[in-house]
Amino acid sequence: MRRFLAAAAIIAATFSLSGCDIFYPNWGQTTPPTDDPTVTPTESQSPSVEPTVTPTPTKKPQAKAVVRILQSSVDSNSGIINIIAEVADISEDGGTCTLKVTQGAVSRSFTAKAESNVTDTQCYPLNLAITGFASGPANFTVTYDSADYTGAASDQITIP
Repeated sequence: MRRFLAAAAIIAATFSLSGCDIFYPNWGQTTPPTDDPTVTPTESQSPSVEPTVTPTPTKKPQAKAVVRILQSSVDSNSGIINIIAEVADISEDGGTCTLKVTQGAVSRSFTAKAESNVTDTQCYPLNLAITGFASGPANFTVTYDSADYTGAASDQITIP
């Protein structure tokens, strides 16, 4: 009986120890790491470092905006050029409107912000002092610029 129990214990131990190999779920699927005898490092080999290329951010092209001049006048009592303008069919905040008045060699500009107004973008009133300008005609341009749109409109006023 002792022999039988000893033989049964040996058989049970053999099966339990070999069971890891038999019941392993990925048996035969992975290969053990090995040394590759074909690659031998030499001192002449150096690790290659690839330069990293940083992509340059590309600004998307701005769409054309239609700038409309609603009112242009010169108040001779206060010495101010008054321009009211809007950007048609675009309603956004964050853009700027710039008034540039040119008369001969004299050129001056003023920038104001613009804001959304239901279906259009309204420029804040563009007011520029007439100081430095002579009496007579002067050309002016209102330019709108935002992250997505750009546009301009030009006209002429008479400085008293």
